[in-house]
Amino acid sequence: MQATSPSLAGVDHANGVGAATGITAAPTQLIGFDRQHVMHGFTNFDRDAAPGPIFQSGKGVRLIDVEGNEWLDGCAGQANVSLGYGRDELADVAAATLKSLAFGTHFYHNRSHVWASQLADRLAHITPAGIDQFFYGVGGSDAVETAIKIARFTNITNGRPEKIHIIGRMNSYHGVSYGGASMTGDHAMWNNIGPLLSGFSHIAQPENGSVGAAKALEDEILRVGPEKVAAFLAEPISTPNGLYCPPDDYWPQIRAICDKYNILMIADEVLVGFGRAGAQFAIDRWNVTPDILTMSKAITAGYLPLSVVGVAGHVREALAASGEKFVHGVTYGGHPAACAVALATIDIMENEDVVGQAVRGGNYFAQQLAKLADSQDILDKSSARATGMMVAINLKLDEYGDEFGVRVHEEFARRRVLVRSYRNNRTIGFLPALTIQTEDIDAIVERVGDSIVATRAALGV
Repeated sequence: MQATSPSLAGVDHANGVGAATGITAAPTQLIGFDRQHVMHGFTNFDRDAAPGPIFQSGKGVRLIDVEGNEWLDGCAGQANVSLGYGRDELADVAAATLKSLAFGTHFYHNRSHVWASQLADRLAHITPAGIDQFFYGVGGSDAVETAIKIARFTNITNGRPEKIHIIGRMNSYHGVSYGGASMTGDHAMWNNIGPLLSGFSHIAQPENGSVGAAKALEDEILRVGPEKVAAFLAEPISTPNGLYCPPDDYWPQIRAICDKYNILMIADEVLVGFGRAGAQFAIDRWNVTPDILTMSKAITAGYLPLSVVGVAGHVREALAASGEKFVHGVTYGGHPAACAVALATIDIMENEDVVGQAVRGGNYFAQQLAKLADSQDILDKSSARATGMMVAINLKLDEYGDEFGVRVHEEFARRRVLVRSYRNNRTIGFLPALTIQTEDIDAIVERVGDSIVATRAALGV
C-alpha cells in the first residue's frame, strides 16, 4: 500500500519552503522522505547512511538547504550551473516558452518547432568550423549514445559493417548509459552491471607535459585493424584524469591520425564545452575540428535538461547516402523550453564575456590555492592549476597517507563546501560557476583550508 504524505499546510515556511513551490512538508519530514524513498546515484542503498543535504534555494554559488544552512558550491551542481543559481531571466524564458508551446516533437517525421530551428542556426555559428548539423537529446549520456550510433550507422549502411569499433581513453567519463559506461575508461563504472558492450577499447591518457602521446591511438588502430575502427571518442580535457590539459601537440596529431585511417574524431564536450575550459569549446584551444561534437550541461546553464550532438556536413551526407532511416531519438530531446533557455544562455555568455570571466576567475582561484599551500604543506603548490574554470591542486598523499585524502573530503562536507575528488582523492578539483566572484573564491579556499587544518588535528599530522 502506498504511503501518503500528511497535509502540512500550516508548516512554518520561513526558510523558503512552502505551498507556493508545492512543498508542504517540514524539513525533518523532507529528510525522512528522502531517506525512505529516494535512491541516489553513485552511492550504496543503505537507508541508515547519513543523509546528505536537501537543497531548497540558491543564488550565485551559494545554496541553502532545508535546515537553513548555507553551502558553497565549488562544483556548479554537476559542472552545469555555469551562470550560477538564481538567474531569473532564464527561468522567465522557460516559463514564457511553456505558456506558448508545452511540447514539440522535433525528431519525428521532420517535425520541429521554432526554438529548435533557431538554436541549430545559432550553434552552427559558434561550434568549431564545419559542425553545422545538430541532433537533440536530453543529457550527456544520450549524447554519447547518439554519437556512437552515428559513427556506426555511417559505416554499416555504406557497406562497411565491420568498421564499428570505437576507441576511447582510460581515466575518462562518458556517462552511465550502457554505451556510455562501455566507452568510459573507469573500472568502477564497469562493476556489477554484467558484460560491457563489445566493440570498445581504451588507450592511455597523455601524461602531463608529454610529447608524441597521440601515437598510442595509432598503435591501437593498427592492433584492432583500421578497417574495423569507426571512431576515436574522447574528452578534450578529461576531469577523471585530474584536470590536466593535454600537451599542445596532442589533438592536432590525433586529428591527423584519424584522417589517415578514415576514422571519425568525436570530441565529448558535455562537461568542458560552453566556456568551461576558457574557450567556447575546449577543442578550440588547439584549432582542431572534430567530425562529431557532443554538448550538454552548460548549454542551458543547468536550468533545463538538453543535449546536442553536432555533426559535420560530410558526416550528414554519409548518413544520408544509404537512404536508410536513422531510427533514434528521445521523447524530450530538444524540448521547446530547453532550446529557448539555451538561446538565452548563449546570449548571456556573449553579452557578459563569460568565457573571459572564466579565464580570469580560474587563474585567480589557482593563485589562491597556491597561497594556501604556503601554509598547508600537504598541498603540492607546484600543482595548482587552472584551464579556464577547471581548477585543481594535488594532495601529497605519498607523504601523508591515503587516509588523509578520505578524511579531508569528509571534512569538506562538514564545512559545507562542495568540491570534486579525482585520482583516488589525490586531486581536489573545482568546477564552479564560470561567473563566480572573487569573494566567493576566497570563501571556498578558506573553507578548504579550515578542512585541512581540522583533518590534520584529527589525525595528528
